[in-house]
Amino acid sequence: MRQRTNHSTPSATAQAAEGAPGTGTPDGRKVNAASTQAALRAVGRKLFGQLGYEATSLGAICSEAGVTTGALYHHFGDKKGLFAAVAEELDEGLVKLTAAARAKALAGGADAWQAFLAAIDVFLQAGLNPEGRRIGLTDAPAVLGAQGWLEIRERHGLGAMVQTVRTLQSLGMVPAGDVLLRARLILGLLYGAVEALAHQPQDAEAALAETRTLVHAMLNGMRGPTP
Repeated sequence: MRQRTNHSTPSATAQAAEGAPGTGTPDGRKVNAASTQAALRAVGRKLFGQLGYEATSLGAICSEAGVTTGALYHHFGDKKGLFAAVAEELDEGLVKLTAAARAKALAGGADAWQAFLAAIDVFLQAGLNPEGRRIGLTDAPAVLGAQGWLEIRERHGLGAMVQTVRTLQSLGMVPAGDVLLRARLILGLLYGAVEALAHQPQDAEAALAETRTLVHAMLNGMRGPTP
C-alpha cells in the first residue's frame, strides 16, 4: 500500500499556500485535497454499492470522479483503502441520521425513550437501502475482515450508543449496569436486524414493520419500571 510521506516541517511552498497565520486565508492545497477525497468517496460509494467491490475497477472510479489513479493512491493508498473510507463514511452517516431523528422526536414532545425508538426506526429504515446493504453487509466483512468492520462500527456507533444508554439510565428508563455491555448488545441487535431484513423474501415494507415490532419488544425488555 502506498502511503503519503509526512514531514514534520512544512516546506516554504506549503507555508505560502497556507497564507499568513491568522489571516484566515484558505489553504488551496487542503481545499483541493478535501474536494478530491470527497469526489472519490462519493463515486466509490456509488459504484461499490451498485457493482460490488470486486467488480468495481480503479479506472472506473477515477474516470467518473475526474481524477487520476495517482490521486487515488495518494489519498487512500489503494482500492481497499478507498473502500474502508467509504464504509466508515457510511457508518458515520447512520449515526448522524439517527441523532437527527432523535433530536426531531424530542423537539416534537417525545420523551427520551420514545426518541430513542424513533432513532432505532430510522436506522432500520436505512437498512433497506440496497447500496448500503451491499457495502455494509456483503463486502465490508469480506474486504476489511470481521474485526476491521467491527472496529469501524464501534468507532462511530458505539460512542453514540454509550451516550444514549447513559442518558436513559440517568432518567431511570434503563436500569443501572454496565453501559458498554448494553450499548454493544443494542448495536448487535440493530445490525443483526438489518442483516435479517436483507434475507426476507416478502415485501420489504412488511418485513420492516415486523422487524420494527420485534426490535421494539426486545428493547422494551431492557427497560426498568416506567418512571
